[in-house]
Amino acid sequence: MRVRRGVECTTAAVAALCLSLALCLAGCASPGSGDPGGSPSAQPASPGFVQATEEPVTGPIPMPLPAPPPYINPSPPASIPTKASPQAPVAGPVPTPLPTAGGESTGTTVYFVAIGDGGSRGVRFGCDDSLVGVPITAPPEGDPLAVAMGQLLAPDGTASRAGLYNALSGSALRYVSGYLDGTTAVVNLSGSLRPGGVCDNPRIETQLAQTAVAATGASQAAIYIDGNTLADVLSLR
Repeated sequence: MRVRRGVECTTAAVAALCLSLALCLAGCASPGSGDPGGSPSAQPASPGFVQATEEPVTGPIPMPLPAPPPYINPSPPASIPTKASPQAPVAGPVPTPLPTAGGESTGTTVYFVAIGDGGSRGVRFGCDDSLVGVPITAPPEGDPLAVAMGQLLAPDGTASRAGLYNALSGSALRYVSGYLDGTTAVVNLSGSLRPGGVCDNPRIETQLAQTAVAATGASQAAIYIDGNTLADVLSLR
């Protein structure tokens, strides 16, 4: 009896040991037992759910389009100055008038020569020339005779600008004084007279006389150079 009871005890102990071993193995194989962080295992798929698989992309991958530039309201274009149309050319040289000193100006005339013109532009005289008057302005408080003689004797190119010739351009004369004696304009000059040729003698005499008459309103003129009459000075040339 004791031997049988001992065998039963031994059998029960072995069965208990096998049960403990089976429980231990079952615990190791349970879901989530291998994750050290204890994260839950994936949930089983629900019935009827089919997981889609992604196909690999074939061909070149399109590059993203660049962002459009910001819109900037352009400023209106600057106006380009247009080239002014040229003015019509002046028909002929215009003599420069003398500057006025305020108030209304008075006019007078200075006489030059159109050589060989034959009277087409003015009064014919001398060596088939024409005597041409060029109007100028004089200040109201000034002496018209002094202004006219100064313009005639000064080498300022008034005659050349008018396309005319001044027979006094080669001389070195200056206006001294002048006055009206009845109907005669007396003009006193000083300096040296240098005619450019035989034809310059009537040109010099006519230019001086007609300019003096126009400035004073006289009928004739008497011209003196250093106290000598113009006729005497010209005869010595």
